[in-house]
Amino acid sequence: MRYLLDTCIIEALLKEEAGHENIRAKIATAPRGSLAISALTAVEIFTGITGAREPRAKRIAFEGCLKVMRVAAFDAAAARQAFMIQRYLRQTGQQIGRTDPMIAAHAIAANAVCVTDNLRHFLRIPGLAVENWLRAA
Repeated sequence: MRYLLDTCIIEALLKEEAGHENIRAKIATAPRGSLAISALTAVEIFTGITGAREPRAKRIAFEGCLKVMRVAAFDAAAARQAFMIQRYLRQTGQQIGRTDPMIAAHAIAANAVCVTDNLRHFLRIPGLAVENWLRAA
């Protein structure tokens, strides 16, 4: 099984939000090489770090995360999938922003489970496998 962790999951780790222990436990037991974030998530996290109260500490914490997961490039397969998802959402009147459909598309194209706490957006996307590691099962 492969997992693509959404921005809100990484943010929960960095901010040590309630439930971040659940994420840490899942990461610790995930098979080596099974964890990734989208390059889109990396951009969102780096952008958020610049506005943090302690940007150096947040950057160091994020770099620690990157030691156990890779940053996956957003490729042509993900771009095609993103187009199909955005078309579907537009046709069904379910717009959910710009980045979430692309992260979902990236997970589908990579045949990965999207790990997110934003179920309200991601459960709207057909064919996307979703897990929430922040909230206890």
